[in-house]
Amino acid sequence: MVTEAKKTEVEELHKAFDEAKVALLANFSGVTVEDVDVLRRKLRGANTRLKVVKNTLARIAVKGTGCESAGGLFKGPVTVALGYGDDISATAKVFLDFAKGKEENLKILGGVVDGSFVGPDVVKKLASLPPKPVVQAMFLGLLQAPARNFLGVMEGAARKFLYAVNAIAEKKKEQGQG
Repeated sequence: MVTEAKKTEVEELHKAFDEAKVALLANFSGVTVEDVDVLRRKLRGANTRLKVVKNTLARIAVKGTGCESAGGLFKGPVTVALGYGDDISATAKVFLDFAKGKEENLKILGGVVDGSFVGPDVVKKLASLPPKPVVQAMFLGLLQAPARNFLGVMEGAARKFLYAVNAIAEKKKEQGQG
């Protein structure tokens, strides 16, 4: 029997899955309520919401969203971390940092990043990436390097020429020809 509350919950979940840039799913059997609250607080700082979902409702809600490919993971006690910020690695970092030491109770099942399904190993690699501003700075550094190196070579040649002219001038000055 479908109730209004379930319809509303499915609609809210659908909207949340549709807007999320990253969704990480984990089996959390044996994790205490206090631990879940701690994880929720930590994830808020990464612009991420943690949801404990009913699997049947979640499978319905992901249809037609970028998270649809993860629909098969909704089995057993599943929690979903939905990241909405530009730094998609932040969600994975917080989640995996929290999971250290709790691997027997909190198992990463996989996730979706910008509409593409990723397995647990990719989630771990994602967590090892530097934050987006750092990656952007590294990329800009790579773009600037050839111009900077060329400028250094040109300045070096001009500097050597000026040293040579200065040395000739000093030598002529010593010889009294200046």
